[in-house]
Amino acid sequence: MNAPPRSNIRAAASVLVLRDGPRGVELLLMRRPERDNDFRSGACVFPGGVLDASDSDAWRWCLGQDDAAASARLGLARGGLDYFVAALRECFEEVGLLFVCRPDGSPADLAPHADALRDWRHRLHRGEARLSELCAAFDWRLDLREMAYFAHWLTPVVRPKRFDTRFFVRLAPPAQEAQPDLGEALELMWLTPDEALDPQRALKLLNVTQRTLRDMRGFASARVAFEHALALRGVALHLPRPARGAEGPHFIIEDHPAYAEVAHLDPDGRGDLRCELQAGDVQHLSPRLLRVAGASRHAYIVTDTAGREAAIVDADPADAAQWQALQAAAGASVRWLLSLHPVDAATAAALAQRWPAAQRGPAGDEGGRETFALGSDTRLQTVRLDTHRGLRIAEEAVLLAGDGTQREAAAVAGWVAGGVEWLAGARGFLQRLGAG
Repeated sequence: MNAPPRSNIRAAASVLVLRDGPRGVELLLMRRPERDNDFRSGACVFPGGVLDASDSDAWRWCLGQDDAAASARLGLARGGLDYFVAALRECFEEVGLLFVCRPDGSPADLAPHADALRDWRHRLHRGEARLSELCAAFDWRLDLREMAYFAHWLTPVVRPKRFDTRFFVRLAPPAQEAQPDLGEALELMWLTPDEALDPQRALKLLNVTQRTLRDMRGFASARVAFEHALALRGVALHLPRPARGAEGPHFIIEDHPAYAEVAHLDPDGRGDLRCELQAGDVQHLSPRLLRVAGASRHAYIVTDTAGREAAIVDADPADAAQWQALQAAAGASVRWLLSLHPVDAATAAALAQRWPAAQRGPAGDEGGRETFALGSDTRLQTVRLDTHRGLRIAEEAVLLAGDGTQREAAAVAGWVAGGVEWLAGARGFLQRLGAG
């Protein structure tokens, strides 16, 4: 996968604040203002924002983490503590919650300083003061002892503003009340994940917010949810990818069946690949391989690089949409008619009638030829699997095999050592084998 350009990427931090409510674990969401040319306009999000150059000034006022520990937790060489500091700074600026303690770790009493803290909050928001100066003025420490690292997201490449955001989890401070700043946060709401995701509430939720809310479902208490986040290790980067769904543009993430294929074929984020297949959809998967989606099983066209000779694999004349698209796409001279499944007489007759000059290779479990040549630079090789056959494009890292299920992916995993990286199955999308 090509590394995305980072010229317009800004480091950011966000914090999920949790509390126990009458209907279950509640998270603090804030509604952003309506702004032109901002994909976050009017969205309900968690408190957070971009890192500031002054955040490192607050390192000496942190309790519970130093930069070495924070960086190791985030998988960085250095500067990880800035993300922790920024998350707390933004939380104070936007929703008025300040996670501080006394130098000995005992709770800090903020109530006598309410008026002064309102002024500090406004000054911080305007860039007229630094969080380190606030800590110095009251001799407080930023309390990082109960701050869990939960998620890492990078905004898709198609966005003009991109954020490389680390998400943290905190329990709400019991003696403080969240208040919107009426600038970045117009309205605050404490909601359970199910309430926030309820379509009838009609909240505008970004992809990352929806996924995070789903990940926060099902916990018995805020403390249990926090302990779960605290125990996480190996937090992976989520990079949503633009694709085309049945109803238009769509963003998909790593657990979507099409994600590996979209990331492989569209590393620059054009967004023109399908993430929901319909019979008759045609997609080039490699210089030599083309997939024609079917209602029950895909067909494939393999060609030499010059496009002069082709092999058709698993064509189904009974699938009208696939059959029509397949004939239109098979522009090269068809030399081979192949199948990974048993072929009935009606299918064989229809294929022979359509391409009378093509040779029919073995089907299903039949024995026979092991290599099928196409032009001067392409060979399809028979692969013997546990219960059936597959076809490998010798010059590429692709294996055509059966159903393309996870079970079958495991069955062909041994081919990874032989250079096979991708499984093109009878259904679904390309699957990456092994670590890829």
